[in-house]
Amino acid sequence: MSRHTRAHRSSGRLLLAAVGFLLVSSVLSAGPAAAHTYTRADGNDSPGKLDLRSVSVSHTATGLVHTFRTYGPWTSKSLGVDSFFLIQIDKNKDRRYERCAFIYYSNRLRGSLTNCRAVFIRSLPVAKLSGTAAKITIPKSLIGNVYWWAGASRWDGPAPCGRGCIDFAPNNFPDILHDMIAPTVKMATTPLRVWRNSLSANFTFPFSLFDRHSGIKSWTVQRREVDTDIWSNVISGFSKGSKQAPIVGEEGTRFDYRVVAKDKQGNQTITLPRRVYIPIDDDDLADGFSVPPVPVPDATAFGGSYTPMSSGTFVYTWTPGTDCLFELIGPGSGTWNVTVTPSVGSPTTIDDIPFMDAQRLTLYSNNDCGATQYVVTLNSGTFGLDAVLG
Repeated sequence: MSRHTRAHRSSGRLLLAAVGFLLVSSVLSAGPAAAHTYTRADGNDSPGKLDLRSVSVSHTATGLVHTFRTYGPWTSKSLGVDSFFLIQIDKNKDRRYERCAFIYYSNRLRGSLTNCRAVFIRSLPVAKLSGTAAKITIPKSLIGNVYWWAGASRWDGPAPCGRGCIDFAPNNFPDILHDMIAPTVKMATTPLRVWRNSLSANFTFPFSLFDRHSGIKSWTVQRREVDTDIWSNVISGFSKGSKQAPIVGEEGTRFDYRVVAKDKQGNQTITLPRRVYIPIDDDDLADGFSVPPVPVPDATAFGGSYTPMSSGTFVYTWTPGTDCLFELIGPGSGTWNVTVTPSVGSPTTIDDIPFMDAQRLTLYSNNDCGATQYVVTLNSGTFGLDAVLG
């Protein structure tokens, strides 16, 4: 047991738990036999056979497995009446232990869960792993997803342990955090149309994340092509808070993006995907115009320019996949009237009246997977085309 005088553990707390243990033990002996792996090492610092070398925690599907390892060997029977191992569990980080799990001997090696006083909750499975190790399994449902814990042992035997030799791991506070709650990630899942907030294919991907207990270890923005299941990493970071992850995009693409966040105890959150649409700039659409286009520089347009269409037609042909969204993007300013004719479905006539005087507006949208070609016919005025999502 530690000789440190600051933030040290009180053997009185262990003895209080032991009172409850002995009361429970006497009841039991009167009747029939009733995401994260962590190890904390402990020094060779206590006399007696139960000097702790380490305490560990691991998981099964439904249980928390706590393991004790000692420096010297011991047998189950040698524990006798007053020697035992103990896991003290603090659910609120207030050093008031709500659950105590004991490994002790009563005709055989046994385990029990109490309220750290005189209330017996249930028996627990235990196993002796070797001459110096034993484990106890506690149902997760009885403990919760977050707790602070410490291991302890008491050996009652010949001097100097006539009144019990006690060892703690860790010897001093704070206790060991065991966190099974995944990070919280807040992220919109509605489609992100890049042109609404960016002048190019590059954009920022917004989200926020935090972890209340163990803290954020890392986050990664991943993306996949539509209709595939292969995710690739795009950008990573290591801190909590609100993020505007810078993404280098490519014109004419539509990807699903998601965030994978991990905390410092291995818990992981994977968000639902968010689709990101990046259009094709008008500079790359010249072949679709029946009249050779003359782009107009504009610092507020996507790609730095838009193409005014004063006569003729514009034709766009493509092969849609499962995501068939097609949109025309341009300025709402000016006076104009055009008819958009898809290869499947009815023509739609649109004009400037519903739109504000601004750049990078969605002027026409269609989601018919049968439409592989769109013809834009100018009826009057000058129609500005900035980009096409297709």
